[in-house]
Amino acid sequence: MKIANKRIDDILTSPWALWFISITTAVALWFYVTGTEESDYVSRKFTCPLEYRSLDPQAVLRGRVQEVDIEIRGLEKDIAHLNYDTIACFVDARSLAPGKRYTQNVKVALPPEITLISCVPSQVVLDLVRQIVRLMPVEVVLPQDIPEGQYLEGVEVIPKEVGVRGIETDVAKVGSLRAMPTADELQSGKELILPLKFVQSEPFDGSVTLEPAQVRVKGTLVRGLPKRRVPVNARLSGELDADYEILSVVTDPSEVSIEGASELLDKVEAVETETVDISQFRENQAVVVPLRTPDVEGVSISGVKSVRLTLQLGEVKAGKTLVNIPVEVHGTDKRWTVSPSSVAVTLEGVPSKIENVSAGDVKLRAWADLSNIFVTPVILPVRAELASSDFKVIRIEPSTVTVNAAEDSGKW
Repeated sequence: MKIANKRIDDILTSPWALWFISITTAVALWFYVTGTEESDYVSRKFTCPLEYRSLDPQAVLRGRVQEVDIEIRGLEKDIAHLNYDTIACFVDARSLAPGKRYTQNVKVALPPEITLISCVPSQVVLDLVRQIVRLMPVEVVLPQDIPEGQYLEGVEVIPKEVGVRGIETDVAKVGSLRAMPTADELQSGKELILPLKFVQSEPFDGSVTLEPAQVRVKGTLVRGLPKRRVPVNARLSGELDADYEILSVVTDPSEVSIEGASELLDKVEAVETETVDISQFRENQAVVVPLRTPDVEGVSISGVKSVRLTLQLGEVKAGKTLVNIPVEVHGTDKRWTVSPSSVAVTLEGVPSKIENVSAGDVKLRAWADLSNIFVTPVILPVRAELASSDFKVIRIEPSTVTVNAAEDSGKW
């Protein structure tokens, strides 16, 4: 009996017996756990909106994926009370520059007790294009059925310019922005709030928006010939003295009204003054000048018949360089040497006076000041002076010289 018990003990304590017991125990535990808990787990499939986070504000995502299909798994009690708003599907677009295509993983944020089984698609392609805003003027297009003998006067558009937002290639396709009131709306005489329409050269690749999409239009239908304001151009003849130049030409008023048939008004770009001879002007001038009748027959100037013409003149400046001007030393009685011993001095003045000027004419002198200088050699700036107020010194070359005592001791 003892021999049988010992044999059983040896078998139970052998490595093979222990291995068999461990495997059997593990398998039994696995079947126990899965058998008791697997029935408590459930899965759910649903569609989740796809977010694009940290997208460059100047970028537009072309052909974006709007949503993904995901499948999740969790305990039945957790799934039953799950708030689906806590689940987020997103793509991280941080540091992605417009003008390129990127393939990015779709990330899913889940509550800790829920696990992800699948996400379809798991990757998306981001086609980023640059978005711009272009300011464009607003045109008011009049209807064709305005009563004969009436025209729109005092047209005002607020705002005058509107932003066109979209990708660069689309914005370039916008030719004009138009507000198009009807004849009945204009007859009312009230301020109108009108939607804007744009004229495009070809279809857009994306969406284009207007900021704002509406404008306020003011205008009054009045009887008579249509009018339009055009700029005033000054007609000048002759040549100024070579010493003078025109700095500005201003007319007051700068615009005048012309009237005539609409198709004729479009042919007149500006109204000109009568010719003014400027050859004798030597100073600023202000004169009253009559306006010339437009060359287009059937178009006349309304109201103002003359303008005040103001010409601002300035002196023309020219330069001349005088060379080999000896450098003097002021502020000491000692013997000295200067290197270089002469400089070039450039003067500025009006052309007629500076053309033949010489150093002797203006008593031009160049010098360096050694006052309170006790040790040489020393580098000093060169100064220049002249006796004429018609010129001024604008440059000295070189601008400095080296002054040294004539003695070798290096001291005065």
